[in-house]
Parts: sequence; C-alpha cells; structure tokens
Amino acid sequence: MRVASRYMPSLKIRPIGILGWLVLGCFLAVNVYFALFSTKAFALILCGLAVLALLAHYQSKREKGKLLALASRREGQSICEFARDFDARAVDTWVIRAVYEQLQSHLRYVHPSFPVRADDRLKEDLLLDDDDLDIDLAQEVEERTGRSVDGATNNPYSGKVRTVRDFVLFFQHQPRAKSAT
Repeated sequence: MRVASRYMPSLKIRPIGILGWLVLGCFLAVNVYFALFSTKAFALILCGLAVLALLAHYQSKREKGKLLALASRREGQSICEFARDFDARAVDTWVIRAVYEQLQSHLRYVHPSFPVRADDRLKEDLLLDDDDLDIDLAQEVEERTGRSVDGATNNPYSGKVRTVRDFVLFFQHQPRAKSAT
C-alpha cells in the first residue's frame, strides 16, 4: 500500500552548481570589460536595463494585484476543497498534493497559502507562463511524485494543459519513473 500523500517528501532545493557560477562569472566579466573599455556602451546598457526593470516592476505590481484579489475572494480554502474536485480512487493523491503545493510555492509572493482551484486557468487566472510550467513546475512535480515526463508526447493531455485540472491529469497519465518503483 502506498504511503499517504501528506507524508510525501518536500522538494529539495539544490545549490547553484559549478555551471551556474561559471555563467554568473562570465556575465560579471563582460560587465567589467564594458565598464572599463567602452563607457558609452556600458551607459547605454545600464539605461536599457533600468527601463526594462521599471517596466517589469509595474507589470509585476499589476499581476500581483490581480492575484491578490483572486486570493482574497477564496479566503479560507485549502487543499481539501482542491482535492474534492478529483476522484481520489482514479487520480493519485500524490499528484494532487504535489501540483497543489508546487503551485502554492510559485504563488507564495502573492499570498502565503494561495487557494488554488482545479478549474483555474494556468495562464489567464494564475498568470503562469510556459517557462514556469515546463521548466519549474513540471520538474518539481516530477521529482516529488516519482512520475517521469519522458514520453510526454504520448500523453493524451500533451499540448492540452490549460487548467490546473489538466495539469494534474497530465501527470496522472505519466508513467512512474523506473527509480521510483
């Protein structure tokens, strides 16, 4: 018998690693070079970055306001309401919990325990982009549930994930990783 989902291990945060430090060092070296040998180019780059940072700040503030309004309308909801939207006999409870908790983790900047619903649209309601889904969330859910995203093109939900429910069902249809069996 499988262990209850509430005992599922949390996601382990990995350190940046050698490749990450190498990329960061190269970026710093390029900036130092431009600062020392091409001050006009460096000034233009700094101005461009400042404008981009300002635009990103206002976009982030607007998105946070929208998500905060959504969270305040759902005050008091928890994983219990979310889990009731799925048939626990047909859908792995580890997948349900992992998706819920990882989405909450990504929305923590808005609300400490963002109340996610199964019918939330990932892009329109939760304002997640493809990188958030493919690079971050999918890998985190894969790691926590022991399901592999290899062969995802054979999944009936491949390319059709629009809502949180679709995301859960996508992982439900993925095979368990060989190391997790």
